[in-house]
Amino acid sequence: MDVATRHRPPPETLGHPVPVQQFVTRTDRAVVALRHVIAFREGCALVLHLAARRGSMEEREWKDLLARQVDGDPARTPDDGDLRFGVRFPDGTGATTAGTVPHGRGPAADRPEPPLLTETDATSSSSERLYEGERRLWLWPLPPPVPFEFVIDWRALGIDTATATVDGSAIRRAAEQAMPYWT
Repeated sequence: MDVATRHRPPPETLGHPVPVQQFVTRTDRAVVALRHVIAFREGCALVLHLAARRGSMEEREWKDLLARQVDGDPARTPDDGDLRFGVRFPDGTGATTAGTVPHGRGPAADRPEPPLLTETDATSSSSERLYEGERRLWLWPLPPPVPFEFVIDWRALGIDTATATVDGSAIRRAAEQAMPYWT
């Protein structure tokens, strides 16, 4: 097994989409939506849309929030207010992006065992009043063929815990449709 697929989608492979299109949370200050999942034989990419409004937040606090979310430094120690993602399976296992060692960093003993959830890509834009972005997370290996929970918390915006149910069997069926670029 290629160690890299623990941390990102396999190269030269067209994953198969699974529409999800549901809000994980929607408050007067923040929106986190799970748009869709892209399934591969090795794992799946969860594609999220995020939005946040400044509201009555002080300018310095808003700029600090944006610096953590937009210009996130993987070497920076996360704090309790940071946006965190996770998955929980019915058997009690799960994974979170908090404390995940990026691929190629740290000794092999520090690399977590499955399941593993890592952030692989992010795009965003922001202004004095609004932040919007897209995040991609990689879940390795594929989830079990049962419903499971996708979990977030974003305490800086007043979200302690929010969940959405995701269909693991639909992801597994879609994974069978993933195709290599070349045969």
